[in-house]
Amino acid sequence: MNAKNQPTFKRIVSLAPAITEILFALKLADRLVGVTDSCDFPDAVRDFPNVSLWFEPDYDKLLALEPDLILGLATAHRRLKTDLESQGIQVILVNPTTVAAALEDMLRLGEMLDASAAAQTCVKNLEARLYNLDRQVATLSAEERLTVCRVLDLEHDTMMVAGPLSFQFDVIRRGGGLNVTGQFKDAYPKISWSQFQELDPQMIFFCGYDRQFIPRLKADSKWQSLKAIRTGRLYQYDCGLTCRTGPRIVDMAELLFNTLYGG
Repeated sequence: MNAKNQPTFKRIVSLAPAITEILFALKLADRLVGVTDSCDFPDAVRDFPNVSLWFEPDYDKLLALEPDLILGLATAHRRLKTDLESQGIQVILVNPTTVAAALEDMLRLGEMLDASAAAQTCVKNLEARLYNLDRQVATLSAEERLTVCRVLDLEHDTMMVAGPLSFQFDVIRRGGGLNVTGQFKDAYPKISWSQFQELDPQMIFFCGYDRQFIPRLKADSKWQSLKAIRTGRLYQYDCGLTCRTGPRIVDMAELLFNTLYGG
């Protein structure tokens, strides 16, 4: 993204919850004209028109909002970008794969949207928190560090996990966890149950809102063989924290540290 000679955008549609959160953090909600049905933070976003699913927005609804800028994800909206730009609508896609890259995107968006001061203030505050977190992690001995795996999906005897090309892998690292999936090459590799058993992380976490999900896993004899189950380190977090690269990405890193080490 380059802010040089860019027009001032006044009708923005966000196709990702993380981007929506960034716009609110930068005090740009007055320029936001559309979001997706997954955009749920902050609460004020619920009053905005939505263009259906974040991964498959309604094309006609998008055009009806008459946006001059659409912000989306490189992992989901490349084809849409081509179609919309043929209509004369500028589309910017982001894909941060680390915490640092997420903060850099906030600065770039701030520059593009004439909100550099707000972006710099926001990022400075987040960086200060990360610095404090890094100092806390540095006090841990090698013996104290816990191995961690983020599981995104379960399907019979396979599961999707956060790999080294994903921002969630980096969030675990910043939170002081030792990732067990570093040998994989993908952002979100699918692995077998036997592979997962070999990894046997000391802490496992999911996202979601089904309060019976964790109890069901704990009652499953197959899962009871894992270290994380035996030591009570199986967790489920709010998807808004685990799956977004907005300002709350630092909240998630801090939450992981506190969960792992009682900070």
